[in-house]
Amino acid sequence: MKKSFMVAGILAWALWQVPGAVWAQNTAQPKGQNDDILIIEEDSGGDDILIIEEDGGGSVEDLQEEIDRLADEIDDMRDLFGTLRKNVNVTGYGETHFNIPTDERDAQFDAHRFVVGINARFTDWIFLNAEIDYEHAGQQLEFEMGYLDFLLDPKVNFRAGTVLVPVGFLNEFHEPVLFWTVERPVFHNRIIPTSWNGTGGGFFGTFGNFLGGMNYRIYAVNSLQSIRPAGFSTGSGTGFGGDSGRFRASSGIRSGRLQPNNAIASDIAVTGRIELSNLFPGFQLAASFYTGQTTQGLIEEGGRTTIIEGDIKYRRKWFEMNASIANVHINNATELNNYAIAQNAITAGTFPDIAAGRFIASNILGYNVQFGIHWPQLLGKSTSHDIVTHFMYEFIDTQNEMPTGFAPQTGSRGETDVYTAGVAWFPSTPNVALKADYTHQVFQDGTSNNQVNFGIAYMFF
Repeated sequence: MKKSFMVAGILAWALWQVPGAVWAQNTAQPKGQNDDILIIEEDSGGDDILIIEEDGGGSVEDLQEEIDRLADEIDDMRDLFGTLRKNVNVTGYGETHFNIPTDERDAQFDAHRFVVGINARFTDWIFLNAEIDYEHAGQQLEFEMGYLDFLLDPKVNFRAGTVLVPVGFLNEFHEPVLFWTVERPVFHNRIIPTSWNGTGGGFFGTFGNFLGGMNYRIYAVNSLQSIRPAGFSTGSGTGFGGDSGRFRASSGIRSGRLQPNNAIASDIAVTGRIELSNLFPGFQLAASFYTGQTTQGLIEEGGRTTIIEGDIKYRRKWFEMNASIANVHINNATELNNYAIAQNAITAGTFPDIAAGRFIASNILGYNVQFGIHWPQLLGKSTSHDIVTHFMYEFIDTQNEMPTGFAPQTGSRGETDVYTAGVAWFPSTPNVALKADYTHQVFQDGTSNNQVNFGIAYMFF
């Protein structure tokens, strides 16, 4: 016979609460004491039925009210969980790599990142998007983004909080199933420092009928930080690798990012992006910009840093390609280097790269181009799988131009040519990828290195 555990629980609790309520079978007490209610179990041929009858007392109404109140509370809880299930989504992505250098360097596994996000709907026009990034087996924690969207009109909407800077096509949409290589392209590391956020706000929208569709974002956010004093703390977490708060010769502006728990906001930057998403079938043309002072009041000169970027994407049947180019110009690079030299003199060893003669450039340049073949389509196979072979060339020059009085660094971290070839398999879903590739880097001093990479990638929502 079927039993209703919920009803039984409610009933037992209610009987405990209502004075004078006792089970009929417990008749050890003298007659006339606490015998107001009888609970009778009756077989109706299928389910058992509990019948409540008065036995000379008159408290069954109290019991019924208590049961009704508890039932209302359960309904409220069901409504709450139903609302959460409907309006809050847990999302995320991750990737794990196995890197095998062909030189004397050690092979290594790297649980590179696991990201958990929440998308929440407050009303039909107010939404929250947030992500926390656990990097390198959780040894590095980063707050990737957390912002509110106020959807006013398809053409004009407002966004505020910690946002992803809209420079390049990868920084905002950097989930590992959205690119073919095991590691993120070098261009999107040393030229555009993906992933890169800023705290502030701005506008975004789309004009669906303009040139096949135009999307835009424009924000004002806290600016990068190009210099830092000796002893400067980057905050309570390691954030962006623990060496934040200054530009560097080898990685350009990448270390100028700061987590929002300790980002100085004396300087504000303006950044934006426009995408012509379907200029002609399968073709997207886009451009981005970023500009802002970066010295955060530490010296009189502003160190304005300006990025101009352009990119294209194209796909026709089995063929797909993308290409990007970006130029980074840094004003007052002479003063930035002089400040770093002075701070290094105060506390020797603070900036070992400066001590070794590796200085900030006044101009940084990089570009890449990538081609891919979707083999199931090429072979005319109808399948949910996708196998993509790809090749990418990248040019990276973090010391494209140097300020007066400073020479470009020598060695292996200035001008670099990068060649990557590999394959990515998407088994039955675009949200899971198994990757393998081979990377060959040639440096300005003629040296080179090679590396074989394997990776798994996934995204859920």
